[in-house]
Amino acid sequence: MTAGSKTLATYSNLNKAAGYSQKSFDLSSPAGSTVTLKFNGVEDSSLQTSFVVDDTALTTG
Repeated sequence: MTAGSKTLATYSNLNKAAGYSQKSFDLSSPAGSTVTLKFNGVEDSSLQTSFVVDDTALTTG
């Protein structure tokens, strides 16, 4: 992480769902700043974990 960076959420296979789950985050605190969104998926060789991102949106005011 770089200086001033913030992790909005961390999920694992313990957060499994039967289908898609909608997630929302408040990004008003860095208003007027450059925002970089990153999605990172990690798994090991013992169990597959599927991480799916679909229909992302960022709304500014």
